[in-house]
Amino acid sequence: MTDPVPSVTLVKSGEIDDRPPLTSADEALEQTLSMLCSFLSIDDFFSFLASPAFASLARRDTPWITFEIGLYADHTKTLQLIPSSHELKIADASESGVFENNLWTGDIEDGLMELLGAWVIAVA
Repeated sequence: MTDPVPSVTLVKSGEIDDRPPLTSADEALEQTLSMLCSFLSIDDFFSFLASPAFASLARRDTPWITFEIGLYADHTKTLQLIPSSHELKIADASESGVFENNLWTGDIEDGLMELLGAWVIAVA
């Protein structure tokens, strides 16, 4: 039996504003996300994005942290994720053609799962 291969990865890519006050749990998650984290499925990835832990760290009124979403099979295929309390922004600097004008703004339930699935297929 072979182990399942992860689908996508997530890693902290930078800070775009002043750091807000963080709890010790937020700091621990930030440290974990400073290393490449992989998700076995897009469903797993979206469960993480919808988690209270991710919300506490990243879903603030003013965006302050950015992440890189990557294709596990080819780490050169990436998207930028900029979370805030009221929306997520996904920027596709590689211009894969999946996202209109290479930018998507909304929340998880606004079709992001389908778009990310289409992106994985398009760039794989």
